Amino acid sequence: MSEPSRSFHPLLTGAAAGVAWADLLLGLNPHLVSPGPSFLLAAPCAALGALVASPVFFFRRAAAKPRRAGATLFGLLAGLFALFAEAQRTIFYSFVDGNARRILGGTAVVAGLWALVSLGAALAPGWRRAPKGAAAALFLVLFLAVPLLGARGRKSAPLATPPTLPAAATRSLLVVGLDGVSWDRVTEGASEGTLPTFAELLKRGTAGPLETLGAFERSALWTTASTGKRPSKHGVVSQENRETVAGSLFLRPILPGSSLRLGLPLARVRAAARVTRSLPFWEILGRRGHEAAVLGWPADTKTRTEERLDLFRVEPSRLDRPLVRALSPEGLPRGLAARTTLTGAARDLTVLGAAFGTVPRGPNNVLVLVLSGAGEVSRPFGPAGDPRYWGLPVPDPEAKRRALKAYYRFLDDLLRDLLEREGRDRTLCVFTPASFGPRPPLDAIGAFLRAEPPEAAPDAGEDGFLLLHGAGIRTGVRLTSAHLLDVAPTLLVLAGEPMARDIDGRVLAEAFDESFARSTSIPIVTTFEPDGAQ
Repeated sequence: MSEPSRSFHPLLTGAAAGVAWADLLLGLNPHLVSPGPSFLLAAPCAALGALVASPVFFFRRAAAKPRRAGATLFGLLAGLFALFAEAQRTIFYSFVDGNARRILGGTAVVAGLWALVSLGAALAPGWRRAPKGAAAALFLVLFLAVPLLGARGRKSAPLATPPTLPAAATRSLLVVGLDGVSWDRVTEGASEGTLPTFAELLKRGTAGPLETLGAFERSALWTTASTGKRPSKHGVVSQENRETVAGSLFLRPILPGSSLRLGLPLARVRAAARVTRSLPFWEILGRRGHEAAVLGWPADTKTRTEERLDLFRVEPSRLDRPLVRALSPEGLPRGLAARTTLTGAARDLTVLGAAFGTVPRGPNNVLVLVLSGAGEVSRPFGPAGDPRYWGLPVPDPEAKRRALKAYYRFLDDLLRDLLEREGRDRTLCVFTPASFGPRPPLDAIGAFLRAEPPEAAPDAGEDGFLLLHGAGIRTGVRLTSAHLLDVAPTLLVLAGEPMARDIDGRVLAEAFDESFARSTSIPIVTTFEPDGAQ
C-alpha cells in the first residue's frame, strides 16, 4: 500500500471534516460555545462526515492500487476549506466577538495545516511512513480542541456612568431612513433635475456614501444604525434562525460570490427574536428629556407602531389615479406594478400619514420614520439600463427604467412634503444602510442558467448613503469616510447629547459648520446603558 494511503483513513477523515464544519458553525454562533451544545453540534457533524465518507472507505478496501491522486485532491479541498473559514471570519467580523473570531481563525489554521500534510504525503517521495489513519486522528483531535480558543475570560466589572450628565441642548431632529435607495441614482437624478428636493439638500447640506457591514442582514444593519454598535455588541445578527439539537444557529456560512447560506440539513427555520441588548438613539434621547416618535423602523420591537400605522393604512387600490399612472408606465407586464411600485407607494404613504399624525411638538424632539417601499421596486427594476449587470438582457427595459425613475420622483415629492410641514426647525438626516446593486456572481450565473431575468440585490455589500442638512451642518460638503456605525453618535451630538465610550461609531464632526463646532463641546460618558458599559 502506498504511503499516502496508509496515513489516510476515510472514516476518520470524514469525522474530522465534520468536526471542522461544527467548529465553523460555533465560530459564527458563539452562544453555543459551551461543553453541552458544542458536543451536541460536533457529534452529529462528525457522524454525518463519516457517513458521507463511508463509500470511499469501502471502495478503497476493494481497490487494488490506491493512488496518490486522492490524497492530492483531499489536500486541495482542505486548503479551500481553510480559505473558506478565513473568508467567514472576514465577512462576519462585525457580527461576532473576538473569542468567536479566534475559533474561526483556529479552524482556518488547522485546516491549512491539514492541507499541507496531505499534499506533503502525496507529493514528497521521502515522506515518513505513519500508522494508518494517524493524520486523520491527529487533526480530529485538533479540531475538537479548536473551540477552546473561544473560552470566555473573566470579565472585569463595568465602569458606572456618572449620575449627573451635562444638560441637553434644545435641538430637534428629523431622521428619514430609506430602504434600498441608490446613492448613484440619487446623485444622477439630482444632476438631471428630476429630483429637485434631493438636489437642494445636496447643494445646501453634507452628503456622501455610507460604508455598510460585510454581510447583508437587514435586521442587523438597521439595529447597527440605531445604536452605533456592531452586531456582536447589540446582539441582533439575523432575521431568522435554524433550530438544531445543539440550539439556534443565527448565522450560517456564506458561500463567497453568492448569497447562499450553508448550515445543517433538516434544521427548522424560525423567525429570530430581534431584541437588542443596546439602546437605540431615540430611547437615549427619550431618557434625556427629548420627545420621540418612531415609525416603520425595521427590526424594532419596542416602539410597537403597527396599531398607529393601521389608523393611517393606505391600500394600493385607493391611490390617486395620476400617481397610479405615473408609477405604472406603459409597457410594464400586467400585475407587476401592483406588486412593486403601487405596493411600495401605499406603504410609504401609510408611514408618512402616521408621521404627520404623531409628530412630537416639544421644543427638543426627534421624529424618526423609515420609507421602505423602494426595496420592493429596486429588486426587479434595478438592472434596467445598468451596464454592470453582466450585460444580460432585461425584459421591458424602458418600461422598468421609467417605473424606477417615477418611484424616485415619488420619494422626492414625499421628502418635499415632509420638509415643508415638519422640517423647518429641525436638523435633517436622510440615510440608506445599504443600496441594491448587482447580484453576487454565482447568483447571477444561476439566474442566467435558469432563464430568469436579472434582479438587483443588496447581498453584494453595496454601500448606502448619508445626507445631513439644516442647523449646524456645513453646506456643499462631500463625506468620504462615513460608516453605518457613525449615524447614531452623530445624531446624539446634533441633539446636544454626550458621546458614550461603548459606542463603536464616531461623530462625523467634519459635517458640522464652524458656528456649531465652536459653540459645542462633546462630553464623553462611559455608557447610556442601564446595566453598564458593553
